[in-house]
Amino acid sequence: MAKTSTKLQKASKQRSMKMVVPMHKLFEKHDGHARHLCELAARRQMAQVARASKGANYLCHICGRAASKPTSLCEPVAI
Repeated sequence: MAKTSTKLQKASKQRSMKMVVPMHKLFEKHDGHARHLCELAARRQMAQVARASKGANYLCHICGRAASKPTSLCEPVAI
């Protein structure tokens, strides 16, 4: 019984581990950033944001925005 409890604790701990983005990545300009949702929203180009978000398959690990293509996000994670 203790063995099962230990396995559950390990599994729970693994699920709760967060992916950490290095601080420097949050401030660096990178290729294609002008087309990323965070930049489009900052420039209030909401029609483009809506088109890029439709049928979202990816989330940005930094800002949490959702997009259909990973190239629309700074740090995409498949959902």
